[in-house]
Amino acid sequence: MSSRYLDVIRGQRRRGGWQFSAKTLLAILAVIAMTGSAVYWWGVQSQLTDNKVVAIAFTAILVLAPPSLTSFLIPWSPGGMLLQKINARTIGYTVIIGAALYLLYYSFEIQYSWWAAQAAVAETGLILQQVIIGIIGFIIIPALLWTPVTSEELVEQVRQAHLVRRYELQTQADIAILRATLLRAQEKALIGFANLTVQEKEELAGVMRGLVKGIDQTLRDIGVSVKTVSGATVPFSSLEDNEDIRGYLDYISESLVDNALLPRRSGQPERAAIQSSL
Repeated sequence: MSSRYLDVIRGQRRRGGWQFSAKTLLAILAVIAMTGSAVYWWGVQSQLTDNKVVAIAFTAILVLAPPSLTSFLIPWSPGGMLLQKINARTIGYTVIIGAALYLLYYSFEIQYSWWAAQAAVAETGLILQQVIIGIIGFIIIPALLWTPVTSEELVEQVRQAHLVRRYELQTQADIAILRATLLRAQEKALIGFANLTVQEKEELAGVMRGLVKGIDQTLRDIGVSVKTVSGATVPFSSLEDNEDIRGYLDYISESLVDNALLPRRSGQPERAAIQSSL
């Protein structure tokens, strides 16, 4: 049933061709409003300065910047809502909010002063109403029609947000595993090496070697990151290649593992001697 309905709709679109909609009318209105905005702000800025280049630059800023910044704040599509949700966690979004609010405030103040200087408007008390209409036409309507990013950019930003979130979760899991390993090693050390089983001593020796390897890998990653960001090469010397540290690790490993096996090895001749004497 649903497929038939979609086929009928598609057929109507093919037969009807271009259709006039409210959004089309809004787009025409936005073009007219922005043209009027350019004329209005040029009249204001040209009165504030004799420098034509500066007046043109400020006119372009006041015509284009408020709608474009406001479009990030009032999305009216699912894609725009998703983009807003992703960007809301960034510092740049806070900057956009501040800049958009200031431009709205500036537009309000200038338009209020301009309309207050018009005798007919001042006498009828319609200054505020005129200002609100100007803000809606100059800023709100174009902002509703402008898409903050293209579809390709939206997909890429969503993908980037997912990758960042995945990286954060993986990093948290990695840190949690490292903390659990350190706590377990500390518990073994507090029990006392003499009270540990052979398996626990082997585990503790492996943890200590693993920690040194992990520190080495972290230092390598930091060096690569610094080189990528700044271009500076950070000299790195591996801890495992350090003879002193390697000697300490070998000594600890031998003390934990080899000494744990001595009672077993030494116990065999003793039992043999006892059996022979019997």
